[in-house]
Amino acid sequence: MANVTILTALCKGVEDCGLCMEVCPKDLFVAADKPNPMGYLPSAISDQDACIGCEICMFTCPDFAIVVEKIKTKETANV
Repeated sequence: MANVTILTALCKGVEDCGLCMEVCPKDLFVAADKPNPMGYLPSAISDQDACIGCEICMFTCPDFAIVVEKIKTKETANV
């Protein structure tokens, strides 16, 4: 599991970029409901709990607008 944070003020939006939507193996990225301060429609996560924490979106984003934090569980705490 992972927590995905989208820094909406940095996102160029799904129309002008949308790379996160293309690379997510779980298809979790959707367009947000409202534009950011720059007028772009940023990405949003459709199901936070379904994120597998692969970090592909974070490393693909050219604007560093995505942060993926892996959540430690009892199973992964000793790994």
